[in-house]
Amino acid sequence: MGKVIISPFFNYRNEEIRLFEYLKKQRKAEHPNFSVEKVILFVFGKEESLPNLRHVMTYLARIIIRFIAISEMEANRSLQSVLLISAYRKRGLEKQFLSTYQEAETFFISEAPLQAELYFYRLQLHLEFYNHSVSNRKAANQDLVRLSEDLDTFYIIQKLKQSCNILSYQNIFNFNHQPKLINEVLEMAQQNIHKENLLLKLLYYNYLCLCKPDNKSYFFELKKVLLNKYTTRIQQQELRDNYTLAINYCIKKLNTGAKEYYQEVFEIYQSGLLNQVFEENGILSPFTYKNIVSIAIGLKEYKWVKAFIESYKHKLDNEVQTGFYTYCLARYYFGIEDYERVSDLLREVEIKEQFTDLDARVLLAKTYFELDEINLLDYCINNLKQQLKRKKLQTYHAAVYGNFVKMLSKIVHLRPYDKKARQALREKILDTKVIAEKDWLLLKFL
Repeated sequence: MGKVIISPFFNYRNEEIRLFEYLKKQRKAEHPNFSVEKVILFVFGKEESLPNLRHVMTYLARIIIRFIAISEMEANRSLQSVLLISAYRKRGLEKQFLSTYQEAETFFISEAPLQAELYFYRLQLHLEFYNHSVSNRKAANQDLVRLSEDLDTFYIIQKLKQSCNILSYQNIFNFNHQPKLINEVLEMAQQNIHKENLLLKLLYYNYLCLCKPDNKSYFFELKKVLLNKYTTRIQQQELRDNYTLAINYCIKKLNTGAKEYYQEVFEIYQSGLLNQVFEENGILSPFTYKNIVSIAIGLKEYKWVKAFIESYKHKLDNEVQTGFYTYCLARYYFGIEDYERVSDLLREVEIKEQFTDLDARVLLAKTYFELDEINLLDYCINNLKQQLKRKKLQTYHAAVYGNFVKMLSKIVHLRPYDKKARQALREKILDTKVIAEKDWLLLKFL
């Protein structure tokens, strides 16, 4: 941006350069000073009116906005190709037009990242070719057919993508909306599913998984496409969204008691890690990190999960790294029944994210139970109760943690030989749909 500000192509005024230098200097300063008088003196070298400074600020903002727009365009080779071809056509530069068109066509077919927008750029590319052909009286029927097919593909993919989003949000936020023309789109997608359009296949099977979750065959078709080695050509964000939809499907199945989906979701996570699908600018979401650990421990993949916890620690954002790493390491030690290590790790750690903090407190309570540290357990349970009162949780989450505390407290105070009371409490836990660590609580009755 500094190079842009001093370039005469973008700017020919010294005041904008001076203002930019002042802002850059203050950004690095330990105690920034943005007093109007000092800014004016630095920019103009003398006293000036505030409206004049605002005038300079407006021009500098325009330069910066232009720089951002051009940077985005330069990062998008597909858009660049369409804009350049359009410019050649308008200027009547036929040789350059045809050469660049061929390059763009090859790029779109074999190299361009697959994403919904690519099919819009293909439509624009072929529209430019059609307009060029009309101008040169060379237009043919197949050009119109190709434009129609481009428009259909673009619409089908965008419609499936948005319909998947709608169904996902309906499950979370409890609203109802039936996408229009979706049956026609599904029929058209099914007709084209045999073609090697991986993005279309992913979205098609993801949509069917969302609206017909009981039909397992759709999930296994989705998984087959998702783990296809050529799927890596799909644009990173697009691929991440499809992985997330598949993972959420598995999680819902796990929540209904279908334990076989531990292995399914584990394989999807492993594939995503291998292809760096879950990373953004080299950073892994702490929640993805935590979920992967949870799934691997559910499968008792202890050797694998220990290596994962250590090797991916540095990919967590620095602000949350210590808390999430410590919690996940404690989960691992609990899994291998090294309860003393769990206790040592969790007693001192501070976790800023509220749900992970609550999960850590639940894990500590379980640890004290396993160690038969009843006094510490009572203290931990009371502390957890206080935390739940303090934190303003949604009704669902308050019930999840609140029911765990209530049931664990009752287990602790059960009379050892009161079989009737034990059986009644076990049935009550079984009947409680919203509760944390349900399987672990039930194990206490074996």
